[in-house]
Amino acid sequence: MPSSDHARNVSNLVRLGAVALVDLERARCRVQVGEMLSDYLPWVVTLAGTTIIWSAPAIGEQVVVLSPAGDLADGLVLRGLYSDQFAAPAASDTLHVLRFADGAQIHYDTEAHALQATLPSGGTAIINADGGITLNGPLTVNGETVLNGDATITGTAKATTDVIGGGISLKSHKTTGVTAGSALSGGPQ
Repeated sequence: MPSSDHARNVSNLVRLGAVALVDLERARCRVQVGEMLSDYLPWVVTLAGTTIIWSAPAIGEQVVVLSPAGDLADGLVLRGLYSDQFAAPAASDTLHVLRFADGAQIHYDTEAHALQATLPSGGTAIINADGGITLNGPLTVNGETVLNGDATITGTAKATTDVIGGGISLKSHKTTGVTAGSALSGGPQ
């Protein structure tokens, strides 16, 4: 019959728990496993080489503590278990969702070939690419647009109301010195 230490070590190989405390500076967390609170343990991430992902665990997040030698003090925290507190954000085999604590979400539907990013009210998005940004496909912008630089259009520009350049309305400006025939009018007013 195994000793009590051996039995304890075997039972500690894989333990379910919930994140209780997080040390962001050291990328460690303490896990509540039943009545016991673990030491600060490293959590497992999906990428930690030349490409790195950072996402700290949430207090209350359900986790698995893996202790290869059976000693919880040497354990690793494996994240990614849905729970009542942090339920699955979708029930679809074609929809992939990344949801953040503030409500921001990124969805990609492999069946519809549709990508959607939604930010909470007041959210902002910035893309910095000093080499340029190319969008291929029709573009719809709903809202006021500010261009801080020159604009070049290869094609036709259409406006349903008016175009104003240098304070002069294309639709309602008046010209002076109009002469019938092939003569040029005066400058716009």
